[in-house]
Amino acid sequence: MRGRFLMGAASAALMLVCAAPAALAQSADQPGDRSTQARIEPGSAIQAEFNPGNDVDWFRLRVEPGQRYRITLDATPAEGESGVDPVLFVYDLGGNQLAYNDDSRGSLNSELFFTHNENVDVYLEARPVNPESTGSYRIAVEAAPLPADDVGNDASTRGRVTAGSPVTGALEYAGDVDWYRLNARRGVVYRIALNGGDGEGALRDPLVRVLSASGEELAYNDDGPNGLNSYLEFTPNASGPVFIEARGYADAYEGRYTLDVQSARQPRDAVAGDSGTRGRINIGQSVDGVLDFSGDRDWYRVRLAEGQTYRFGLESSGDSPVSDPLLRLYNARGDEVAMDDDGGGGLNSLIEFTASAAGTYYLEARGYSQDATGGYTLRALEGDIPASTSTDQTLSAEGDYREGVLSPAGDRDWYRVDLSEGQALRISLWKTEGADALSDPYLVVYGPDGQEVARDDDSGGDLNAWLEYQAPATGAYYIEARGFSEEAEGRYAISIAPGEIGADMESAEHLTLNMGRVSTISTPEDVDWFALEMIEGRPYRIAVIGAEPDALADPYLTLYDANGQAVATDDDGGTGLNSYLSFTPVTGGVYFVGVSAYGAGGTGRYGVIAMDTEIPGHIYTDESLDAASGDDRSSRLDMPGDLDYFRVELEQGVSYQIDVTGAGRNPLSDPLVTLVDGENATIASDDDSGPGLNARLRFTPTTSGTYYVQVSGAGGVIGDYNVAIARR
Repeated sequence: MRGRFLMGAASAALMLVCAAPAALAQSADQPGDRSTQARIEPGSAIQAEFNPGNDVDWFRLRVEPGQRYRITLDATPAEGESGVDPVLFVYDLGGNQLAYNDDSRGSLNSELFFTHNENVDVYLEARPVNPESTGSYRIAVEAAPLPADDVGNDASTRGRVTAGSPVTGALEYAGDVDWYRLNARRGVVYRIALNGGDGEGALRDPLVRVLSASGEELAYNDDGPNGLNSYLEFTPNASGPVFIEARGYADAYEGRYTLDVQSARQPRDAVAGDSGTRGRINIGQSVDGVLDFSGDRDWYRVRLAEGQTYRFGLESSGDSPVSDPLLRLYNARGDEVAMDDDGGGGLNSLIEFTASAAGTYYLEARGYSQDATGGYTLRALEGDIPASTSTDQTLSAEGDYREGVLSPAGDRDWYRVDLSEGQALRISLWKTEGADALSDPYLVVYGPDGQEVARDDDSGGDLNAWLEYQAPATGAYYIEARGFSEEAEGRYAISIAPGEIGADMESAEHLTLNMGRVSTISTPEDVDWFALEMIEGRPYRIAVIGAEPDALADPYLTLYDANGQAVATDDDGGTGLNSYLSFTPVTGGVYFVGVSAYGAGGTGRYGVIAMDTEIPGHIYTDESLDAASGDDRSSRLDMPGDLDYFRVELEQGVSYQIDVTGAGRNPLSDPLVTLVDGENATIASDDDSGPGLNARLRFTPTTSGTYYVQVSGAGGVIGDYNVAIARR
């Protein structure tokens, strides 16, 4: 659970006792991601710099259990310079953030204290707060054994607390946590306060949690009604031990605290929170209820038939509605079989469920927050979401999100959305996480007459569906969520974003690397922008291709930087009139891919994809050239010995000319071209038959089939090039 908290500024009193390490100069700039090979050892420091703008540096650090690591990141400006404002992060091997600090020790420099319970590598990230800032810095790591802890930090703790008897304790170091065992009783409300107090040595910002023996969080509070001190109310579902955890916010503080637990009998509840409830609900019925106190949960008994599908909804209602209702479904044994938080629109809940067995089930109405109270309405309906214009489920054209489930196999869910003439929206349908996710979502839009007007299968990438639609007339439209196959079933999520894809940074659509997106240029002047995150120094390939039906005849591609300035363009660099460009950013960050019709001369559908890998150097390449009509491509060799392969179909007896020439800002000075077969065996090659040191290969195949054009540099030279093939 420790990864949940961010590392804040640590107290100056937490200085580790060890000599200041000497700084080693950084020999070269390393990547700002997990590919870094730069390593820093405890007791050492590295002197480096942020340069150019948007520079981010990552370092590997080996950590061990039982050690506390003090990590500092300081600007080291030259005399007369102001210096950068550095920020420090810690990530695990999966790239998940474990700790963070911006400003500490009364300065703009960063410092954090970090502990880990495993012997593993972690990543340290150094970056400036202002991405455009440049300047030198020093990163250092010190390590020392953890101080002895007088209270345990798991279920084996020696710490005990009882209601009415406050205990005092101390967090010995930043990142320390103390567990206290409390023998809780059902039907009792526990009011738990964790106070740091005043004066030197007090815990500045306490945080309290209630946990099960396995570490499951049952209740949580950071800042209660008394400043930075913590307070929560907890009502257990059953009698037995729970554990109260005392810690500092963001694992950033140490010091003394007082833990005070008070108890009181639970207020009288009209509906019990277990299988002994007197609450009942019948299919086709709705009931109104109230969560009367913090931690209240209301259970309703319901009878279900085997194989029948049901819908259960929980909505905020009444004069004082519960702010965020959460709905759970349990079987007769009390095992949870379904749960939903916000699937009913807004913060309301909706569960679709097909009973695998007939019998008694229980619906639990509660709040998402442990302390939620207020009114609600619980509904129970027979049947799945209708797959017709009679559907009772609606989506807002101003923006909406739902989660649902297709069950049984072959199910389809319809959602109504009301549109005005000319109103546009973007619809996404994707598989949720988990083993029960819908494997291949399929999206269909129907008009007011129930006739299909649009559909999409995989435009959202990774088999997810996405489409952009503009209503030709005012009326009720219907969005169908289904699976690609007739037997598909599983959980899905659907969302609506208002308006079409915008032509600026604020309204750009997100583009996921290596996952294509299909959309439409609806008017000749239309321009679609897609936001794309790039890493400095990594090669990218971006392609825009006309997509049937009604394909955009001549796509035009523009790449913009984070300031909206064009940094690259292409018209016909892909196959035929399609667009293609390769780009290696000198600074990382957000870029924008702009798609339009060349010369504002057309409309139609297109596909756009961005790949974060260079052109493969083997016969399994995903790049191709069209030899039948003539084709060319621009790219780059990024390192000595780099090879780029292009697949090409050649005809027996037809003569072809293949040219590789240096091009761009940093042209490849001495290109080589090689033609290989499907076994990667060389058939022909050329070095300098073109103009100057450029390569030109003329070849007439004796058999038709698939060949591969291999581009390289003589003597390991690198640079930009253009490869072209044409019939002679």
